[in-house]
Amino acid sequence: MWWLIWLLRICLILFALYCFLAAPNLFHRKLSNKQLTGWDYAHRGLYDNKRGIPENSLRAFERAVNAGYGIELDVRETRDHVLVVHHDETLERSCGDPRRVCDVPLQELKQLSLFGTQEQIPTFDEFLGLVDSKVPLIVELKTDFRNKGLPQKVYERLRKYPGIYCVESFDPGAVQWFKKHAPRVVRGQLAFTEIPRDLPFVDKAKRVILGSLLINFLGRPDFIAYGYKTDGNLSFRFVADVFRPLLAAWTVRDAETYAQLKQEYDIQIFESFQPKQIK
Repeated sequence: MWWLIWLLRICLILFALYCFLAAPNLFHRKLSNKQLTGWDYAHRGLYDNKRGIPENSLRAFERAVNAGYGIELDVRETRDHVLVVHHDETLERSCGDPRRVCDVPLQELKQLSLFGTQEQIPTFDEFLGLVDSKVPLIVELKTDFRNKGLPQKVYERLRKYPGIYCVESFDPGAVQWFKKHAPRVVRGQLAFTEIPRDLPFVDKAKRVILGSLLINFLGRPDFIAYGYKTDGNLSFRFVADVFRPLLAAWTVRDAETYAQLKQEYDIQIFESFQPKQIK
C-alpha cells in the first residue's frame, strides 16, 4: 500500500501547486453597485462601424456616456510615446494603413480616418476629457515587446483621473505591474481558451496556460475577464466556483445571451445591441 500513499501525496502536492498558480486575489473586495459592478460596459464604446460610428472613437464613447453605459477601451502607445485609444496592433483594419500603431507618431496618426469617417484615433487624454468621470471605465492595456512600460504610463495618467476605473490585460506582466506598484487599483486578467489549429506549438501552449488561469499567481487579479464562449473548461469552472473572484464576460452580442450570463457574471462587456440597464 505504500505506493498508494505516495500517489496520494503526489496528487495533493500537484493540487496545492495548481491552487497556488490559479488563485486570484483572495482578499479582493466585492465592489458596490455604485462602482464597477452594477454597470454594463460598451465594448470599444457604443459603436456601429457600418453606420459611421467607429469603434474606439470619441463619437462612440460619447454615445455610451449619453446612454448611461460604462466603457471598455484599449490603450496603446505611439512611436513618440503618446497614449492613444486603439484596439488592433496595426492600422490595417481601421484605417487601411499596414503600419503598426507603435511605429507611427501621433501627428501622422491624426491624419488617418477611422473606417472612412471623419473620426480620428483619439488620445487617451482626449478620451478621459470626454468621459469626465461620468461613467466607470475598463481600461485594457495592449502591451507588446516594444512598450513594456505601458502600465506605468497608463497609471501615471489614471492616478490624476477622479473617475472610477479598473485595468485589465491579456499580458500577465501588465497585471503584475499593478499588483506591485499600484495594488489599490482594481486589476483584471483577460483570458479565453480558443486555440486555432494553425497556431505554432509554443503559442498554443501559451493559450492553454492563459486559458487555464495558471498565470494568476503573477498578478493575483481582482477579477477575471473571460471569453464566455470558452468558459466551460474545468480550470475556469474551478476558479470561478471555489475562489469566486469577480467575473466579467466578453463579448456579449445579443439579449438572450446577456440574460443567461447575468446569473453568473458580475460584469458584461457588450456590443451589437443595447442591454436593459439595471442600476
